[in-house]
Amino acid sequence: MSTHNIVFDIGGMRFRSGIVDDEGRLTNQVAFESHTLPKEIVEHITRIVESNALIARDPIVGIAIGGMVETNGGVTSGAMNMFEFPLLERLQLRYPVVVLNDAKAAALAESRFNPNLREKSSFVLMTVSAGIGGGVVINGELYEGHTGVAGEVGHMIIDRGQNAYCRLGHRGCLDALASGRAVNNRLKQFWREGHWTQFEREVELRDLPQLLAQCDGMAHRLVEEAGKWIGAGVMHIIRVVDPCEIVFKGYLMTELWQYIHPSIASVLASYERGIPLSLSSLGENVGLIGAGIAAERLRESLAKV
Repeated sequence: MSTHNIVFDIGGMRFRSGIVDDEGRLTNQVAFESHTLPKEIVEHITRIVESNALIARDPIVGIAIGGMVETNGGVTSGAMNMFEFPLLERLQLRYPVVVLNDAKAAALAESRFNPNLREKSSFVLMTVSAGIGGGVVINGELYEGHTGVAGEVGHMIIDRGQNAYCRLGHRGCLDALASGRAVNNRLKQFWREGHWTQFEREVELRDLPQLLAQCDGMAHRLVEEAGKWIGAGVMHIIRVVDPCEIVFKGYLMTELWQYIHPSIASVLASYERGIPLSLSSLGENVGLIGAGIAAERLRESLAKV
């Protein structure tokens, strides 16, 4: 008999939820802009779980969320102002819950359902959205590390000479330089300096695809710069993990792939390293499907007790 689980994919930009079965099929999907307060996130999760529990029988709740997530379900840092936040403890749901990093959830989903990766034992998934994160699969298994926070590729130091800081206070890390949050900050700075006067309001990340389509030179330079920093990060990953492929997900990659991919590839070419770079095969649903896989794993472990 097929099982159904209630799943969430919560990032700095979007809050997604749905019901997923053990074959990765999704129903009851909902998406809206993420809230910025942990209390609001907890309230939304609780309300959606209670609503979907009328449909999903004996569900496990799987939550994929941006930030560093330890094995105890605590979010030590990340989006929605969750710093040292005991998410699992605060939820108080009447169903079993598993919490994991959103990039790790996506890596689980790609490992199972991406036909191009089934015969490949080691790859890295990078999410490039409001923040930058990663999931590492080695010999077919998700590598989580000692405390569960392995794969935080966004906090690799790329250029300490840049006056850019991430939310953790790191100077010159990949997240500080090339995340959606970083690009958004530079767009706003340029607008305040007098660029893009055709916009009466402050220019934001959502305006970038339009500027690129209009062949705006400064927008193209900004994206090219971000792509080169991401390429430098990919080179660090290659040196440490030696993966067979890098899979990308997240707003900056899905919306700007045709503009940002050449810059990443040019960095790898300068190091004479050829490695496939691809977008997630599961699109925006990859985090939800991965959360469902994590939920099924929890179900299996509980059945053994």
